[in-house]
Amino acid sequence: MNNELISIIVPVYKTEVWLEKCVRSVLAQTDGGWELILVDDGSPDGSGALCDRLAGEDARIRAFHQENAGVSAARNRGLDEARGAFAVFLDSDDWVDADYLEQLRARQKESGAELVVCGYALEDGTGTSEAPSKPLAEKLLDPDDFLAGALREENGIILSVCLGMFSMKALDGLRFDTAFAYGEDSLFLSFVLSRITKVWYDPVPLYHYLVSRDGNTYTELSLKKQESRIRSFEAIEAVWKGNDKVRPILEKILADLEIIAARLAHEAGDRASFAAHRKAARIHAEAVQSSPTVSRKDKLRLKLAAASPVHGVDIYKRLKEGRG
Repeated sequence: MNNELISIIVPVYKTEVWLEKCVRSVLAQTDGGWELILVDDGSPDGSGALCDRLAGEDARIRAFHQENAGVSAARNRGLDEARGAFAVFLDSDDWVDADYLEQLRARQKESGAELVVCGYALEDGTGTSEAPSKPLAEKLLDPDDFLAGALREENGIILSVCLGMFSMKALDGLRFDTAFAYGEDSLFLSFVLSRITKVWYDPVPLYHYLVSRDGNTYTELSLKKQESRIRSFEAIEAVWKGNDKVRPILEKILADLEIIAARLAHEAGDRASFAAHRKAARIHAEAVQSSPTVSRKDKLRLKLAAASPVHGVDIYKRLKEGRG
């Protein structure tokens, strides 16, 4: 292991149009102490050949190919091949500012944190971007405080592995769970947070998410995706069930996820799934009723929406307007 090397892991699947911009943003880094690991996950387009061509341009780029197994398996392959003391995850349709690695490395050396996190900008592909990340009172945080803020999406913090530089020591033996098609990065990050002591966070948007392309999982919504997200958050809850800061937030999130899943099942005409998700929503909504950290407004909203996933939100809105 090279103690100064940063391993940048990029899973690649059907992103031939965007991959070169992603890689060029790495080649433009002001910090040259990196290796770039491109993992072609059985792409049916020209992405695999492009990985090889780009790897031929710079010895720091290595390309690997595997049969299609999903983003988690591709990231795991990258971790297996990594030679650095730090890991960074980058999606193949995204890009980073030129000082991305320089800033993350400097903040890690200053703070000694096992995880250093930056802000992000949402890009629509036309040059229009939005940076929702905002400052926190403290930049050096306990992991449970960071997780609680990310679960609330407080100040624009989100549970994404793509925004951080991880110490390889913190990742020792840890891999992405390939059983999850969606929510796998949130689950992975929650495991990392459970085994470290400090997180450094700054909202400067050094990472750029492309959110408008077809098939981008940032924007698409389906019952299958929703059920995978529910399973991942249930797994997160199992890890953090003993933490009073995090548990009520997870209950609230799970109530909302189950309510949305019930609506999607209703729209699909899946009566069995609708009944199951409505029952789960009611259980989670009831669990937050005694929590001092969940607002009265949210308690009422969840109770009504869980009782009637299809009409409950409208009832809540009418009650709120009547009170106003």
